[in-house]
Amino acid sequence: MSMFGPRGLALATAVALACMPMDRPRAQQAAPEVDPGPTAPLPQTPDEAAAQLAGAYHLTNADGDRTCTLTLSGKRERAKDPAHAASFAVAFDRPACAAQILFSADIAFWSPGPANAIRLYSGEGRLTAEFTEGVGGTWEALRETDGVYFLVNPRIAEPPAQPADVVGAWELTRNGVTARCRIDFLDMPAPADAFRLSPETACAPLLGRTLPVRWRLDRGDLVLETASGGQLRFATSEDGGWTKVPEEARPLLLNRAP
Repeated sequence: MSMFGPRGLALATAVALACMPMDRPRAQQAAPEVDPGPTAPLPQTPDEAAAQLAGAYHLTNADGDRTCTLTLSGKRERAKDPAHAASFAVAFDRPACAAQILFSADIAFWSPGPANAIRLYSGEGRLTAEFTEGVGGTWEALRETDGVYFLVNPRIAEPPAQPADVVGAWELTRNGVTARCRIDFLDMPAPADAFRLSPETACAPLLGRTLPVRWRLDRGDLVLETASGGQLRFATSEDGGWTKVPEEARPLLLNRAP
């Protein structure tokens, strides 16, 4: 017989039960781990960005009739100014390029910028031109009082348009909205290695009194010419159309006629 008796045994049992660990309320249980998902990629270092952009480029003016070749290197260039520590070498035929693109004589090094921009600097660290990435392996820069310039990477540039891509009816507009007229690009030979052009008379307010009579492709651009040799030059645009260059505040656009 137990030394505690029935009442003592019941009391001991109650104490033992009270001391037993109890499950925590469900609300206090540890929350399940949440999958944070894929981590964002780390930003590129200047050396990584330079390695991605390094290569040979054609530097041209807006009309495409002046060109020189620059080779952007991924190799660091010692900069005089610590602010341009992330500077890289650039190689080109300086006298030949200066005869074509005047400001190229000042180019001493380059550096990558945000969104794949290419910045060209003088030896004193002055920014001579900043080219922003466009489409089809082309970068564009606007120099105050000097006009528009392009850098083209032939390795990744889109193939140039062919005459068959242009033949047909096109609509000419100012700013894509007003003053519409139609131009027919014909597959018929014209003087100066060109093709015949048939614009509506309604195009005169947009193209001038002397309407162009022929068209041709020149280094990827579309050139409209008058009988006397006057030219209007159009560059390809992202939507598959053409934009007059140099671009104006109210751009002149060519798009396929509906």
